[in-house]
Amino acid sequence: ENKRLQDALKEVRISVEKGETLADSMAEHPKVFPGIMVNMVAAGEASGSLETAMDRVATQLEKSHKTQAMVKKAMIYPIAVCVVAIIVTVVMLVKVIPSYEDMFTQLDTELPWITQFYVNLSHGIINYWFIIVPIIIVIVFGIKTYAGKHFFGKIALKLPLLKTLTIKSASSMMARTLSTLMGAGVPLIEAVDIVSNVMTNIYFKEALEDAREEITIGMPLSRPLQESGLFPPMVYQMIRIGEESGNTEAMLDKLADYYDEEVEMEVQSLMAAMEPIIIVVLAVVVGGLIAACMMPM
Repeated sequence: ENKRLQDALKEVRISVEKGETLADSMAEHPKVFPGIMVNMVAAGEASGSLETAMDRVATQLEKSHKTQAMVKKAMIYPIAVCVVAIIVTVVMLVKVIPSYEDMFTQLDTELPWITQFYVNLSHGIINYWFIIVPIIIVIVFGIKTYAGKHFFGKIALKLPLLKTLTIKSASSMMARTLSTLMGAGVPLIEAVDIVSNVMTNIYFKEALEDAREEITIGMPLSRPLQESGLFPPMVYQMIRIGEESGNTEAMLDKLADYYDEEVEMEVQSLMAAMEPIIIVVLAVVVGGLIAACMMPM
């Protein structure tokens, strides 16, 4: 990453020395400089306040990174535990259960339902792995497809444990980014378009794309945000107050600060709730496997 950044900065310097604007030079390296930075620099160059624009974008990226890091931290632990549980279960089904199966057949009696279930599951994995593996690969790569983004985006908005965190983190990201862009002098329509591209959940992305279309024909931003049904009432009500008072940027700043704190508290609550849930899930998985082996005996 550092090497890529150094190379990009060298090319940007050469381009600027040739007479190109800093924003245009940075736009040639989209993998290094995010769209919000390029647009902020362009607005700063146009208004003669490049230093202020760079200071704003630095603050924005720092706070956005902090919020995203908290969300990722909340998800790493349960994901890691689930992956380990899946691996252990598969190993036991492929290696342990078959070794017990010969002993089970010598009993010459009907096996308990749980034992029969795991035996059948073991046969399914061993005999049809060449079908199961491609399905898993398709699912993994399907996450990045249009349908996959909608599917997992919907799950994030429906699962009780993830719903509140998803909404609050999206509200924080939207308010902070939009406030930063408007403060640098980026027009509202263009700012909303940029914000839509930084949203991680596709439903919020599409809601902001629809909002951009509404703004283009003269609607205030608060109205399409309310009609989307995704953002909390506080978001579009505060924005409406800002629009009526001519102080939208300040209202967005207050929203961003509020939801930053809400995201932090939600992450802590999620971590506290996930630990007992994971323990119960692991107990069910491991206990089921042990019961399947012990009950015939």
